[in-house]
Amino acid sequence: MLLIDKYAYTNKLRKINPMVKFSFAMGMLIFSLLPIPLWLYGGVSLIMGYLTVKSAGIPIKNYSKMLMIPFTFLVLSVISIIISFGESGEVFMWATKVRGIYIGITPQGIEMSLRLLLRSTACITCMYFYSLTTPLDQQIQVYKKLRIPKEIIELMVLIYRFIFIFLEEAKEIRNAQEMRFGYNTFKQSCHSFSLMIKVLFIRVMQRNKDMQISLESKFFNGEFHI
Repeated sequence: MLLIDKYAYTNKLRKINPMVKFSFAMGMLIFSLLPIPLWLYGGVSLIMGYLTVKSAGIPIKNYSKMLMIPFTFLVLSVISIIISFGESGEVFMWATKVRGIYIGITPQGIEMSLRLLLRSTACITCMYFYSLTTPLDQQIQVYKKLRIPKEIIELMVLIYRFIFIFLEEAKEIRNAQEMRFGYNTFKQSCHSFSLMIKVLFIRVMQRNKDMQISLESKFFNGEFHI
């Protein structure tokens, strides 16, 4: 079971009306997308983080680890924004000249990257609050009440299902490789990892084919009853 899925079914807020949690999380998310002062983005992140950790009872250590996953990609994106190029060095706070082109940091770049960082963090905490406090079955109830097309709900459930299949197969392959000392050296690790990707693709496709055969044997008519 995924850690997010585990907390969704065991957190202290699981019995609260899912529509209330959805409305609150989406309201804060929409608020975070507005052009508000920077300190308000930080306020949203703190509020949602506090509710997730204190009210829902999610361990702060695991919550921090989960935040680090998107935060790492976010920092890389911010770095690409904060660095600017130009033919004149007057607009830069700090710059170095390489073959007639100035590479450096501008005040506008700092403001833009900081806004992106804080806004994205606020949005991530909103989505984590909803995901960590609302199990999938409750989410489906919300989407049905909102009259979201059933095709989208079915697609979401299938993707959710195949995440577990993907992780299960990856774990089995990884364990088999480790038993054969496939990760002892860097070269072996790269070779084992490439083989795992290849085998994983084949196995997941086979599991998908098995599911199709199973559905056809049960006279599947193209519609899931969710």
